Amino acid sequence: MKKIDIQFDFKGGRHEAIVRIIKKAAVREYHITVLDWNLERLLYGNEVIEEKDQVLHANVLPEKPDQAELKLIIAAKLSSYLKIPCFTGNQCLATDIEEKGWEHLHPIARHHNY
Repeated sequence: MKKIDIQFDFKGGRHEAIVRIIKKAAVREYHITVLDWNLERLLYGNEVIEEKDQVLHANVLPEKPDQAELKLIIAAKLSSYLKIPCFTGNQCLATDIEEKGWEHLHPIARHHNY
């Protein structure tokens, strides 16, 4: 099993995650473990990104906007690291997500609970 270390910014802080790669028959799964207890709990239950046909698919839950924001940021970093595109729904995640923000990537209403 291969692992990738990723650093990302979320809500004003710098964080790290370990991504374990698990190969299955038709897909690769990227299992995310955030090295911050509160963020790990936030992502719990939706911590897998799948790769199929050299494209990452980061499914997010609109009813959990903080979790969606976290997963989209990590997915964009993973996409940049692997140099393959990543989609959420039918939208491609840009690798400059940290500069432009995540709001334009997914139709989830942005809320401000910082």
